[in-house]
Amino acid sequence: MKKNLVTIMTPCYNGEKYIANLLNSIVNQTYSYMEFICINDGSTDNTEKVVEKYREILKNKNIKLKYVKQKNGGIAKALNKGVKLVDGEFLIWPDSDDYFEENSIEMMVDFLKENPDYNAVRGEVAFRKDNATKDIIEIRKSKNPENTDLFLNYIKEEDIYCFCGVIMIRTEQFFKVNKGRDIYVNKAGQNWQMILPAVYKSKTGYINKVVYNYLVRENSHSHKKQGELAFLLKQRNFRKILNKTINKIVEDKEEKKQYLNIVKEKYDKIEKEFFKYKFRNFSKEHIKYKLRFFSKENLKYRFRHFSKEHIKYKLRNWNINYIRQKIKQIYKN
Repeated sequence: MKKNLVTIMTPCYNGEKYIANLLNSIVNQTYSYMEFICINDGSTDNTEKVVEKYREILKNKNIKLKYVKQKNGGIAKALNKGVKLVDGEFLIWPDSDDYFEENSIEMMVDFLKENPDYNAVRGEVAFRKDNATKDIIEIRKSKNPENTDLFLNYIKEEDIYCFCGVIMIRTEQFFKVNKGRDIYVNKAGQNWQMILPAVYKSKTGYINKVVYNYLVRENSHSHKKQGELAFLLKQRNFRKILNKTINKIVEDKEEKKQYLNIVKEKYDKIEKEFFKYKFRNFSKEHIKYKLRFFSKENLKYRFRHFSKEHIKYKLRNWNINYIRQKIKQIYKN
């Protein structure tokens, strides 16, 4: 790792309209020793042209550009490719449609330099409208800025107001866990895989100033409405991401078991509340009908014209036994 170098790493998919905001905020930073890694996740627009226009501008500011293009595979896969290119002592990964305050990098680097016993630092975030003046909707900050042990906070999502872009980590701690420079790839998310290794058994500082601007776009991936099945699958993937990441980080068996139980309780509760809400107005007869719908005989009839591959796909996505189990729980209650 190159001492004092800050790596800014950004996955990007079809970001031609917004990535210039991020690039301008990097160019205008008061801190000068940086590299920018951009992983183009199979964009079909002019993202590449926009980034390449900034190559010379970045070079004139002594900011090295590392540009990689891959077939579309999701943000986690893009970051997994990017971490192999990191040379900085410090690492931060903003979204491609957001941007920094001009002194954000300097403030976070200064904090970590002045506090060598801290492995990460986070600041506040301004949520802004997607308009010409970027009006502030709200500023989100910690309710307990004195808390320096955030491992459990990130698992439970308590006092976590934003994941990426607001936190800078030391790469030494991150790569102690990710020795092969690999993170668990799952299309449902990527931030737990990046943050948890850095905050495990280490201190995270706090800067009570806005360091990051989050652009609220109606058509962004995080704001799209989800169907019920999509919601359940996403929660199951979140559970899987946390389980995989905790298993990778925590070596002590009892400690690991404790954290995994916390994850289980968290998502069991989410799923139970979901099904209770979904079936709140259902009669017992209707619930029995639902159980019959997911019966082996009925599904066999419904799938009679499907190929084996299609049936396997349906069963993987529907997770029939899981749905029947949840419906029975509601029926009993």
